[in-house]
Amino acid sequence: MWGDEPQLEAFRERLKVLLEAHEQDLNPQVITAEEGTVLCRQGEPVDTLMLLRKGRVAVDLHQGPLVHTLAEIDAVELLGEVGFFANGQHYADMRVVNGPAELATMRGEELLKAMLYDTDLVVELLSLVSERCRRGNRVIGLLLNGIEAVHKSQSDRLQHTSDQLGGIHFCVGKASDQLQELHNKLQGN
Repeated sequence: MWGDEPQLEAFRERLKVLLEAHEQDLNPQVITAEEGTVLCRQGEPVDTLMLLRKGRVAVDLHQGPLVHTLAEIDAVELLGEVGFFANGQHYADMRVVNGPAELATMRGEELLKAMLYDTDLVVELLSLVSERCRRGNRVIGLLLNGIEAVHKSQSDRLQHTSDQLGGIHFCVGKASDQLQELHNKLQGN
């Protein structure tokens, strides 16, 4: 998909180990959420962070009446940290998909306390946020490239960009398909 899955697996494992090392301080509550359960809603305050231990969660962004699924996240991932460290609000809904999910929930305040005494934990969390930003920037760059290709009627460039977008994630592939459709309409196809 992104071409860096082995590094992500190593990162996920390190984060899981670090969070487990702080389990007594974090006092996580393990919950099972059924498919369709909305774990958090866009715009709500982030008080609790969640470690997705098993299952899959969709990230749904509301823009007016439209809802866009930005990604689907597999275990093991931390959920809610972007809003927690940014403006204190969830930037999207998080919804359980493809069966139940097992999560360990922890108060954000407790995670901050653990971070005060563990620089490894701080580095891993910074790595997580940085990696998500890097990936998001790559997608934005590809989408801008695709828009420019449509604008300039550059079919080969659009096809190359669409191939790259389609290989990232089905949600991004959908945007790629829409660029192709727009290009075809503008070309009269």
